[in-house]
Amino acid sequence: MAGGINLATKYIKEVDERWASESQAALVTGKGFLYKGDQTFVIYSIPYAPLNDYVRSGTNRYGTPNDLSRNIQTVHVTQDKSFAFTIDRGDEVQSEFVSNPGKSLAREIREVIVPAYDRYCFKVMVESAEENGHIASTEITKANAHAMLLNGVEHMSDRNVPIDNCYAFCTYHYANLLMQDPGFVRYGNSSQEMLKTGVIGMVDGIRIVMVSHSKLPAGTAFLLVHKDACVAPRQLEEYKTHEDPPGISGTLCEGRVLFDCFVLDEKADGIYYHGGQPVLKNLPFITSATNIGKTSIIMNCEKEKSTNKWFYITAEDHASLPDVVYGTSIDVSTQSSGWYGAVELTAMETEITPPEGHTRIKVVEVLRSMKPVGVSERKLNIG
Repeated sequence: MAGGINLATKYIKEVDERWASESQAALVTGKGFLYKGDQTFVIYSIPYAPLNDYVRSGTNRYGTPNDLSRNIQTVHVTQDKSFAFTIDRGDEVQSEFVSNPGKSLAREIREVIVPAYDRYCFKVMVESAEENGHIASTEITKANAHAMLLNGVEHMSDRNVPIDNCYAFCTYHYANLLMQDPGFVRYGNSSQEMLKTGVIGMVDGIRIVMVSHSKLPAGTAFLLVHKDACVAPRQLEEYKTHEDPPGISGTLCEGRVLFDCFVLDEKADGIYYHGGQPVLKNLPFITSATNIGKTSIIMNCEKEKSTNKWFYITAEDHASLPDVVYGTSIDVSTQSSGWYGAVELTAMETEITPPEGHTRIKVVEVLRSMKPVGVSERKLNIG
C-alpha cells in the first residue's frame, strides 16, 4: 500500500484541496417542523368547510355543520449513510502529517456529506414537482430565459404561493443565459453569506442561486422553491476519531448521518421545475492512488435511476478519450466505436489497473438506451 499513498520524499506540506461549497438546499429546507428520535412520524393538515348559500328559515340556516377532519401525511426517515477510513501512524509521519485526522474529517463532511444531502433534497423536490404537474421543458435560450422563469412565477402565484422567500436554484448554464437578459438584476454588494451559498441576484423578487449541475437532476434549467414547502431533518450527525483501535497503529475515523427530505402535502404547489434541457450533468468522482500501478475510482454520487449504468474508459491523454454527445448512445461492444472496451462500474469505489502510459479517465452515466445523462473526466492518480 505504501507505494500508492504518496509518502513524502520532497513533497510540500500543503494539501491540494478540492473546491467545495456550503449546503444550498439548506436555504429552503424549512425548520418549522422539528423532530428527533422517531423514524416514522405524521404531519397533520386541516381541511376547510365549503361555502353555502345562507337560508333564512329552518334550524341549519348556515348549512349542515360537519366535524372538520384531519388529513395525515405519514413520512419515514430513510437516508442512513456512513463512512470509515484509517490513517496509519507511519503513513501520517512519513507524509509530514498532511493526513491530519481532523482536517480529513472536515474534508469528508465538506466534499461528501454536504453534496449528498443537497443532491437528495433537490431530487425529492423535483420528483414532487413532476408528480404534481408543476413542470416545464421548453429549451432555454438567452431570448427566453427570463420569460420561462416568469412562467414559473405565474404558475406558483396562481396557486397562492407567496413569491417572497422563493429561490430559483439553477445550473450555471441557465444562469449564463439569464445574465444576458436585461431583466436580471445582479446584487452589487453581495454579502459574504450570500456568496457562500451561491445567491447571485434577483429576478422579480426571486433569489437566483447558482448550483453545480452535479447536485441537480440531469436536464435541469432551474428549480423554483418556496422556503416553507419542504422540511429536511438531519436527525443524526455523528463523527468520531479513535486513536489506536485494536489492530491499527493510527487513527480510525468514522461518521454516520441520518436525514431525509419531505415536501409538505399542503405546500407542494410551492415547488416548480423546469427541466428537459439537452445538457449533460457533471459526474463528481476522483481517482486515488492505491497499490503500485493501481488506482481507485471513487464515485461521489449515486446513479439518478437504479436502471442507469456507469462506464469508464482510460487513455494516454485527453485527446485520445472518446467524446460524449447528448442524445447519442455510446457503444461499448463494437470495435469501431470510441467507447469500445469501456468497463462498467458497479460499486461506489473500484480499484483498477490502468494500461501502462494511460494518464486520463472518463466516466459516463447512461440510461438503458445507452444514451448519456452525465459525464466527467479526471487525471489518473496511480500508485
